[in-house]
Amino acid sequence: MSERAPSLLEPGHEREWERLNAEKQRLRLDASDAPVGELLRRGQALSAQAMRLRRAVEPTDARTRP
Repeated sequence: MSERAPSLLEPGHEREWERLNAEKQRLRLDASDAPVGELLRRGQALSAQAMRLRRAVEPTDARTRP
């Protein structure tokens, strides 16, 4: 049997969720006055966060499938 990596969905990851939620909230602040470059930076940061979150909650064996 293969050993799976711990998931953020399991208990004990409250601090990581707090950090992720704070980062998301910071990036979601009013964008009406932000320059395009700043909006792109925020979008890239949100995309990177989404990928980190996906990797954290996705089972290890699912990552190895094509």
